[in-house]
Amino acid sequence: MDPERFSEAWDEFFAAVRRARGRAAQAQRPGALTLAQYQLLAVFDRETELSVGDVALAGGVATPTATRMLGALERDGIVARQASEVDRRSVLVRLTPHGRRILKAKREVVQAKQQAIYESLNGDERRQAESILRRLAVAMEDL
Repeated sequence: MDPERFSEAWDEFFAAVRRARGRAAQAQRPGALTLAQYQLLAVFDRETELSVGDVALAGGVATPTATRMLGALERDGIVARQASEVDRRSVLVRLTPHGRRILKAKREVVQAKQQAIYESLNGDERRQAESILRRLAVAMEDL
C-alpha cells in the first residue's frame, strides 16, 4: 500500500468514526451519557478523584472544554466538584453514585458495540486489528 492509499483509508476510517458519533448522538436516550461525556469520564474506572486538568488530559480535551462539560455533568448530579484542600487553585472531580451507575451503563453499551465489531472479523483479522490498533495508538502519542 502506498502512502496515498494509506491516507485515503485513514480518512475513510475517521469519517466513519465521525458518522458513528453523529448517529450515537441522535439515538441518545434521555439521562444517558453522550459519547464525549463517556470518554471524559472513562478515567473514573481507575480513579476516584482527579483534578479538572487531569480529567481533561485523560479525556483528550482542553481544560476549558472539560470545565464546561463537567459543569453540565455536575448540574445533572453525575459528578461533584470541590476546591482542593491542598491547592485552592485546583478543583477536584469525583463521580457521584448516580454517575457511577450511568458510567457503567454507557460502558456496557460501548462494549457491546465493540464486541459486534470484533465478531464481524475473522480470527486473523482480529489478531491484526489488535496489533495495528496498539501500534497506531503508540504512533499517535508521538505526533
